[in-house]
Amino acid sequence: MRPLAERLQRALEQGGVRQLFRRSVNRLTSPWLEFGSVTFFRRRLDRGPEVPRARPGLEIFCASSADIAVVLEASDPRRTHDIVKERFDRGDLCFLAVDSTGRPIHSGWATTIGAHVPELERDIVLRAYEAYLYDAFTPPSRRGTGAFGFVLDHLFARLQSVGARVVYSYVRRDDPKGQRAACVRLNPVGTLNHIRVNGRAPIVFGSTNELPTLVKRLLDDAGRSLR
Repeated sequence: MRPLAERLQRALEQGGVRQLFRRSVNRLTSPWLEFGSVTFFRRRLDRGPEVPRARPGLEIFCASSADIAVVLEASDPRRTHDIVKERFDRGDLCFLAVDSTGRPIHSGWATTIGAHVPELERDIVLRAYEAYLYDAFTPPSRRGTGAFGFVLDHLFARLQSVGARVVYSYVRRDDPKGQRAACVRLNPVGTLNHIRVNGRAPIVFGSTNELPTLVKRLLDDAGRSLR
């Protein structure tokens, strides 16, 4: 019963009774019917210089493939050495917030080559001046330090310095805390809903006018899958 109680408590903390009801209905209808939505966020980087704000007790660290073990300290536990290595190999950018003892307490990633949206079974295609933020994570015991926004500020500045003029991200509907956090530094630009019946490919609907380009499969010039 403890895992169930913990899940209920987490749902209530994240979004109250509405969040708990949404998750309960999804669990009751799964796997015959699954539904949800994702909200995309955008920040323009062409309206002035991005200047990272200092955060007492925190320093920024730009990680590389030599720092995979350190990155994993401040990553979602589902991430592995091979996953992080693959990201570095394709040129993705990772910034860490490091505390006064030198330990990482938050990780954030950015890419300029595209990304996968598993809920929609779609890939994001980025133009030459676009970038995408993903997989920001703070271990539960280190939350509340402002590390999320601190790392975002530095990612914005770095992406702007290499020519990015627009940056996107997305947050699932069942993560209201994540949506509120994203709204501090990015603007919501659209929501896509998805319904999956009997495990089949999802039906996706919603306005895509201000969203990044989404395709069913991201390929390189030789027709090979990039994801």
